[in-house]
Amino acid sequence: MRKWILMVLGGLLLTVAQGQEVRRALPVNSAPAADNDLARFLAGLPVDPSSPLAALQRGNDYARHTERLGQLWRRYNENYFSRMRLWSAIELAPRIPLQIPVLYFFGGPDAINAMALYPDAPVYILGGLEPVGSIPNPSTLDPAAVHEGLRNLEKSVEVVLSYGHFITKDMKAEFEKTVFQGVMPVIYSFIALSGGEVLQASYVGVGAGGALQDFGSTYGGARNVKPGVRIVFRKSPTAAPQTLYYIQANVADGALKDRSLLQWAASFGKANVYLKAASYLMHETSFSTIRGFLLGNAVSILQDDSGIPLRYFDGGRWRLYFFGKYTGTLDIFAKYHQPALQDAFLHSGAADLPFGTGYKWRHGESNLTLAVEQAPPRAEPVGGVPGVSPQ
Repeated sequence: MRKWILMVLGGLLLTVAQGQEVRRALPVNSAPAADNDLARFLAGLPVDPSSPLAALQRGNDYARHTERLGQLWRRYNENYFSRMRLWSAIELAPRIPLQIPVLYFFGGPDAINAMALYPDAPVYILGGLEPVGSIPNPSTLDPAAVHEGLRNLEKSVEVVLSYGHFITKDMKAEFEKTVFQGVMPVIYSFIALSGGEVLQASYVGVGAGGALQDFGSTYGGARNVKPGVRIVFRKSPTAAPQTLYYIQANVADGALKDRSLLQWAASFGKANVYLKAASYLMHETSFSTIRGFLLGNAVSILQDDSGIPLRYFDGGRWRLYFFGKYTGTLDIFAKYHQPALQDAFLHSGAADLPFGTGYKWRHGESNLTLAVEQAPPRAEPVGGVPGVSPQ
C-alpha cells in the first residue's frame, strides 16, 4: 500500500519544480550584482531586468547554457528531488523532527540532496575538502571567460544531478579551472534551480574554540582558521529564511585535534545527521573522532551503507528503519561489505525507496538506513534484529 501511495503521490509532484589536503579559500571579487541574480545567472534562469547581468543573458552561448541546465534540472527533479521531498514527508516527518539543524559532513557542495530530504531545516552545515571558491561579477569579465566558466559549471552540476554525489579528487581540479571557482557557484545554482532565493552571503571562518568569524565579501582568515561561507536563502518567496554553511575542512582524526570544528558544530545543538557517498571513511579507525561526534550529537542519522557501520548502532539507543536494497559495495570498496547489514535488510522487511542514492545511484540498487535515537534506550530485539523496527 505504501509503495502504491508513493507512486500515486509521486506522479502528482514530478513536475514540482575527498588526499586529505585542505586549501585556503579563494579570494572573492567584489560583485555589485545581487546575490540572487548571481545565483539565477549561474543556474540559467532569468535575472531581474534591471540587473547588470540581464544583458549577458542574450545570445546563443547563454541560451545553450539555459537549455543544458534546464534539461539537467528537469531530469533530476523528476527522478530524485520531487521523489525525495515526498518520501521525506511520508517516511521522515512522522519519525524525526525536521525543523532542527542538519549536519552533512563528507557531502562537499551537495546541498541539493540535503535540501530535498530536510526542506524545513533552519540550518544546514555542509563540510568537505573542496575549496570554498568565489563568484566574480560576470559583467566585469571577458565574455569568453564567462562562457568557459559556465561550461565548467555545467560539468560540476551535472555530476550530482546525474549521479547524486561528487568525486572529491575530480571536483577539486574542476573547481579551479575557470573564473567560477570552488563550491559557491554550485551551491548558488542548486538554490536557484530548486526555486529558492539567495538573500545574502558572506565568507566565514571557524577559529579556536569554535568561534565563528565573519569576513564579509573578502575572506580574511589565518592559518588556523577553517574557511567557509554562510549563505542565507529561502526556499520560496513566502518561506522563512534558512542558513547554509559550507566549511572546508579535513575531518580525519589528526586534523580534528583542536576540536574547533566540532565545538562550533555542537553549538547548534542536537541535529539530524545525513551521510551519503562518504567513502566508508568512518569504517576506519582514523575517522573515529568524527564518527563519535556524529553519534553523540544526533537525534537521527540517515545514511547509505558508506556512512557509519551498523555495529555502532547496537546497545538499544537507536531504532533502525531500512529502505531500499543492500546490494553490496562497488568493487573498489569491497572490503567494506557488511554481512550484518545485508542480513538486516533481508530480515527486517525493508520498505521501498523510490529514488536512487549513494554510490549505487540507480533506482532499485540503493539503500538508506534511518537511525532514530530512542528515549529511554531499549535493548530488546525488535522484528528479529536488535533495534530494528518492523516496516
